[in-house]
Amino acid sequence: MIDRGIKGIFILILYLFLLGGAVYIIDYYPKPAIEGALMIWMPWTLRLNLLLLLAGLLCWWLNGRDANGREEAASRSSNNLEGTNNRSKDFPTNNHGKDLVSRNRIRDFFTNNRRWLIPALILVAAFSAVYFLSPQIHRLFYDEDIYTNIGQNIAYLNRAAMCNYGIFDYGDYQGNWMEYNKDPNGWPFLVSLVFQAFGVNEAYVFLLNNLIFTGSVFIVYLIVRRLTDRFFPALLGALVYAIIPHNLIWSNTAAAEPAAAFFGGLTALFLISYLRSQKEIHFYLFALTLPLACQMRPESGLIAIWAAIAILVLSPKTLLKRHVWAMGSLTVLFLMPHVFHLYAMSGHSWGAEGAKFSTDFFLSNLRVNGPYYLNNEQFPVMITILTLTGCLVGKGIRRWMAVILAWLVLFWGIFLFFYAGSYRFGTDVRFALMTFMPMSILAGLGGGIFMEWFAKKRYAGALIVLVLLFSWLSFLPMIRTVGQEAWAARFDHRYAREFVKKIPNRSIVLTHNPSMFLLWGQSAIQSHVGLKDPELVRQLMDRYPGNVYFHFNFWCNTERDPNRKLCEDVMAAYSMEEIAAAQEQHYHYGLYRMRTKKNVNAER
Repeated sequence: MIDRGIKGIFILILYLFLLGGAVYIIDYYPKPAIEGALMIWMPWTLRLNLLLLLAGLLCWWLNGRDANGREEAASRSSNNLEGTNNRSKDFPTNNHGKDLVSRNRIRDFFTNNRRWLIPALILVAAFSAVYFLSPQIHRLFYDEDIYTNIGQNIAYLNRAAMCNYGIFDYGDYQGNWMEYNKDPNGWPFLVSLVFQAFGVNEAYVFLLNNLIFTGSVFIVYLIVRRLTDRFFPALLGALVYAIIPHNLIWSNTAAAEPAAAFFGGLTALFLISYLRSQKEIHFYLFALTLPLACQMRPESGLIAIWAAIAILVLSPKTLLKRHVWAMGSLTVLFLMPHVFHLYAMSGHSWGAEGAKFSTDFFLSNLRVNGPYYLNNEQFPVMITILTLTGCLVGKGIRRWMAVILAWLVLFWGIFLFFYAGSYRFGTDVRFALMTFMPMSILAGLGGGIFMEWFAKKRYAGALIVLVLLFSWLSFLPMIRTVGQEAWAARFDHRYAREFVKKIPNRSIVLTHNPSMFLLWGQSAIQSHVGLKDPELVRQLMDRYPGNVYFHFNFWCNTERDPNRKLCEDVMAAYSMEEIAAAQEQHYHYGLYRMRTKKNVNAER
């Protein structure tokens, strides 16, 4: 009893120390100092968080294998004599018997293993659909370049920041003007792991999101199986998630939303597993997944609120267990950097003036974000019907249904109050991705109810899947279409990639978007240096004689934007020689060799 009391006091002191340290840092250090510290320490805290999570997964897997191995060994021992005595009966020796045995083995293999073979086929189909059907392209300009460049900087410079002045000298990457980004660093951190392993290549980021999407399909399957212990609802939930059009569209980009949905679902899976099994390893995995999940998107922290709701509704006694508070200290520890991040970014303009969250946006966003799920234009209404049916689930799982519904409402409702939360505006529809996993879980439950209404007839399940897939066919043209959204920025990106091929490796480009050039291994610096620091430009001209370039880009074409004036002033301040140019509608894109006008006059 005394020993338990001492452990409890130690845990309490630990929490007081963590919370006291957080208050002290926020109160004592200015925001720029916190940003500078986060830039250095964030990569290491994320690495340690992931390492401990992977260690927990490994222990869980090894313990499971040991337990299964002991059960199989006991089964083989008990059946060994019977199998030996009946071998001649079970395995005929004539040719006809061999063919029969072969066919029976194949049939038995598929019959006995359909519980994992069919989900595996859905995963393969999901990966194939996202890889081959949806265009592999950026859709969120230029944020995806920034995320990926931060991943590049974490991988090679151990700095969680975007680079505004980077140099490549014979493959050696140097980042000079580092800027801490307003978005969380979870997604760039995942990108950095891929870059460390395989090198910097945008194609790897698209593939990473393809795999994350496929993993999310599997998470839906596991959650529904965990809730119902039934095969068909779990299979249907996974299928629903795999065919949602905007899931497929955005999972072939470099956006952060697919990763946010994946880690939110993984957090829910581990918490549900713990609440049903009460195994400490499940809570350990939940405690270490939650901090990662919160750092994928600004709204991802809502998953922590959902977890609290789930515990209070389903098992409030969990809060009285000592191991919960002990392991919860890891959650608090790894969430601290994110708390500092939110504090440092508080008051940020987010690219717009005025209030960012307000009840003034509620009705206008509701008029768009509600019908999105009902009008069968961008989202299959068949899935909505299944989801609503899932909300009618029977008494045995009603509280679980309410908790999953709370997950859906939280991530749908938050954007009703956000100034850019309407799904109408092209890229903002990506916010809907956070609602797709709880919807798919409820849709799986709804399919299970339909099966019960049809007395669990097999044809009923096949009919549901057939209707679902048939209704999905009408969305294939939308899935395959690139669309006009962000066309000007998209062509800027495309032409810039072509322009880079026309200049030497050892050169530097003045551009509004250094991130995308740095990802291609091209030295780049922010355009404003041409006016704000002409001395640095002259130094660059000495370092790269004849190979300093100005990128006339998307921002140089925008009406009523100070960036347009900046481009005009830079073009006027230097002598420009056109190296490459392109036109898309009324937008002009180009790459120009820069020289000082004084040098030009001297040459003449």
